Amino acid sequence: MAGTESRLRALIDEHLDLDREPSLDGSFADSGISSLDAVAFVRIVEREFNVSIPPEDCHKIATFGKLIAHLDAKTG
Repeated sequence: MAGTESRLRALIDEHLDLDREPSLDGSFADSGISSLDAVAFVRIVEREFNVSIPPEDCHKIATFGKLIAHLDAKTG
């Protein structure tokens, strides 16, 4: 998970304009990310990790922690 988390944090820093460090357990909205930006960010993550996250799974992955767990399950 540490590798996935550090890669994801690098993508967050590069692609999301946040005022603070995002919480892994808080929702994307709690971190100040709009739903449109969240969808765009998931697409970036898909390319970076070479995975596919179907739209029906996106609503289940509402936090960075859940995204990390999902990526670990897909790439592990």
